[in-house]
Amino acid sequence: MAMSSTKPFERAVAYAPATLAYLRATDERRVVEASHTDSLDAWILKLAKHVAAKDAKALPALATALKAAAPLEQQGTAAQRGHLAAARAWLAREPLQAARIYTHIAESAPHDLLAVRLAQSGWYFLGQRARVRLVAERALHQWSQSDPGYDVLLAMTAFGRAENGDGRGATALAQRALRIEARSPYAWHALAHGLITEGRTVTAHRALADSQSLWRIGGRMDAHIAWHQAVYALKIGRSSEAVALFDRELASANDASTCADATDLLWRLELAGAATGLRWHALAAAWSRHFTPGFWGFLDVLAGIAFERAGRSADAKALRKAISETQATESTAATRQALAAIDAFTQGDHARACGQLRAALPLLGGSVPQRELLELTLAAAEQGSGGECLVAAAA
Repeated sequence: MAMSSTKPFERAVAYAPATLAYLRATDERRVVEASHTDSLDAWILKLAKHVAAKDAKALPALATALKAAAPLEQQGTAAQRGHLAAARAWLAREPLQAARIYTHIAESAPHDLLAVRLAQSGWYFLGQRARVRLVAERALHQWSQSDPGYDVLLAMTAFGRAENGDGRGATALAQRALRIEARSPYAWHALAHGLITEGRTVTAHRALADSQSLWRIGGRMDAHIAWHQAVYALKIGRSSEAVALFDRELASANDASTCADATDLLWRLELAGAATGLRWHALAAAWSRHFTPGFWGFLDVLAGIAFERAGRSADAKALRKAISETQATESTAATRQALAAIDAFTQGDHARACGQLRAALPLLGGSVPQRELLELTLAAAEQGSGGECLVAAAA
């Protein structure tokens, strides 16, 4: 690995994105979380884990870590205090403020890889794809290949380029990252985004299928990259492989992010005409266990799909009610419209579903491949309306 010569704690701090998000360095993360309680860096790593989760269920643990870190704050550097301020903004459900603070840290200290990672995560959460690219690009100009964690920054920059339509550039950067660290899940993930943005679906599928021994590291990213592989399998007509990947990798979802990937794949399969059996029932139950509504519209919409497809109309109605009671913003308005569209689609009112989806799509978060699910739903609604949607759109 790129930083094998550093001490475990130092490596974990420098290599925080992979350590925290994907458990790539399980031993190092265990060292950090079990000790160094007098180190502000160790607490910042813990804060970052809970922020990067992008899940309301992580907020109580974030609050606990912030309280524990507070006595060390005054002795911290400006960047360290910035990390605490950003985490407090995230805890207060002010993601825009958190993203701005992380971006300021990244611009002031471009070698703070954790700040770059969390700034990019925040802009992704907010659906601001231009900033997803910009924050990594700016940092990359200040780095050299000898810097610890350079492969991670290359992968983040690749992801940002793919999100903004530069598939060729994304693929090239991801491949550079893999030449530095062949077992980087960040880089394999970025490569998947780059290749599909280029339209190289067969190549993307083959790349992930042939490299499983490299990108499988026992972390959350395993299931997400497997979701990409399954989506590509479905795109090239291998629906049975996609179903098998769902059953093996996603059916036992135990967090909201994996529930989201599972819902995306299962709905794609159903839209493609594949038999989904009773899988929706177990998935909807998993959402009920692992999901808190009203935090991230992207998850709200996918939970709504699962509840509707499982026939859990009471849960779907309760979700729509919960979102209707959240603070009115452009994002929450889009979430409400998307949930209303899914409800209309389920009831066979395809014309209403079209109108709601068209209004919601520009403001919903998620990556470009993830947003594709709602575009597929819109296409199905247009087809189901017998041309009524297209006439309305042209009027």
